[in-house]
Amino acid sequence: MKDEPSTLEAIMQQARALLLFHRQCGLDYPLSDGLRNFLAPRPGRPPQPAPPARPPAPSTAKSPAVTVPAQPPATTLDDLRQGVADCHHCLLGKAEQRMIFGEGSTEQGVALLLICDPPGPEEMAQQEPISGEARALLMKMLGAISLSLNDVFLTNIVKCGPPEQRMPTPAEAAACLPYLLRQLELLQPKIICTMGQAASQIMLKTTQPLVSLRGRFHDFKGTPLMPTFHPSLLLKLPELKKGAWHDLQMIHKRLEDFGSGRKF
Repeated sequence: MKDEPSTLEAIMQQARALLLFHRQCGLDYPLSDGLRNFLAPRPGRPPQPAPPARPPAPSTAKSPAVTVPAQPPATTLDDLRQGVADCHHCLLGKAEQRMIFGEGSTEQGVALLLICDPPGPEEMAQQEPISGEARALLMKMLGAISLSLNDVFLTNIVKCGPPEQRMPTPAEAAACLPYLLRQLELLQPKIICTMGQAASQIMLKTTQPLVSLRGRFHDFKGTPLMPTFHPSLLLKLPELKKGAWHDLQMIHKRLEDFGSGRKF
């Protein structure tokens, strides 16, 4: 057919863009010489613009410039909420934007603490840890394992949205982490689930990609922690839903074991 060459080239460009996007999302599988050549711009044609590169995940290496500010301990979640609202310990807080504390069950011993990647503009506008289609998908994911927002507490790895949807800097993450850790202490969840690469890397103090972290429980100060994909990424790459469903099933099974009195 007359249009076959142009159609084939369009398909190849889409495949290259998808592979590049995978690598930016942490799907860092080894590249063979053939695949590396495939990703390279085609000779004789103007180079195709690469998809916008995601900012690198925040480094977890210790740095003398990154210090956690001293904060008085809050005895209740309401006290902690006020402390978050008054926080100016980093540039995000000093921007005078409203901060997202979290939502859901505030009962001690909550089944699940969900920690999402930093909020974006939509989340900051709605004052929700996750909004829009991603929120709708998350509610379906929870429903699939017999949970609702009344059974979980939902928050973000940092309480303010970094500008231009970039990842938080080490200083920003360090300034916000004490609030999240205090939420964890007050809620005492049975299980923690980090949703997204930034949330997972910061909580586990690692630079490993999310695909290497998910699929198994990690220990976080005595609480099992399951890293998995953020719903917004699942909307872009539906082929990752199978892995996320596997992670959710493991969470469901662990919660059932807690209910039966089994110890770990």
